[in-house]
Amino acid sequence: MLKIPLNAGFSCPNRDGTISRTGCSFCDNRSFSPVAGSTTSVMKQLDDVIAVASHRYHAFLAYLQPFSNTYGSAAHLRTIYEPVAARKDVIGLAIGTRPDCFDNDIYDYVQELSTRTYVSVELGVQTMHNETLRLVNRGHSAEDSSRCIKALASRGIETVAHVILGLPGESRDMIIDTAKQLADLPLSGIKIHQLMIIRDTALSDCYTAGTVACLTLEEYAPLVCDFLSYCRPDVHIHRLLANSTTHNGLIAPLWSADKSAAINYIAHYMDARATVQGALRHAE
Repeated sequence: MLKIPLNAGFSCPNRDGTISRTGCSFCDNRSFSPVAGSTTSVMKQLDDVIAVASHRYHAFLAYLQPFSNTYGSAAHLRTIYEPVAARKDVIGLAIGTRPDCFDNDIYDYVQELSTRTYVSVELGVQTMHNETLRLVNRGHSAEDSSRCIKALASRGIETVAHVILGLPGESRDMIIDTAKQLADLPLSGIKIHQLMIIRDTALSDCYTAGTVACLTLEEYAPLVCDFLSYCRPDVHIHRLLANSTTHNGLIAPLWSADKSAAINYIAHYMDARATVQGALRHAE
């Protein structure tokens, strides 16, 4: 199975003026999504990738990745989702979005869609601390994340939370508290990322000024281990770190550009510490 990133042309309430026009201080979709700049139709993007990859793969997962892919009416979502879901070689949809981009009609539609094909909603939670969310201009609250996760789970929809370790002002205790809060929510999975400084973002100015720092790999690995120790053991960990390149705007940390080396380092660190996911879930 191949997961195919797709740009469905959605915007974001944190960029179109509904909440803000500046976006999250760390965010530039072009740094992590290979299709962020695509202007072709969703179906052409999908068809082009499948045409090249069909000799190796016979099943595909459509990943609506850049920006907020539930930001619109349920009727508009149908015009995007249905043609994708109708392809016989597409086994389902992964929908990247924010926890404040749902209403009852959208919840109902995604639930109905999940009865016909595999659906996974990937939510940008980032942290469960409102002071940090305000600091990075995220534009939603931890309470929004909790409500959305519970609402999706009540409808039987698989939900994956994205979190960032190393956000400005966050201590180890705050990171562990996020892990504990997420462990109490009905999540199916978690994607863990390190804070990256990307060119032309608000945080890049702070980094240049010396008011924001990035984690070294030697600092990040223990935090990942700590975070995993407080996760529920049944939650699928989809990712241990994010990756980008200087070509795509990466300023720091530069170890983010060598994903394999970083994963190997974390794996060896976990082995040395004998870290087991969920080991400390009920330790306190």
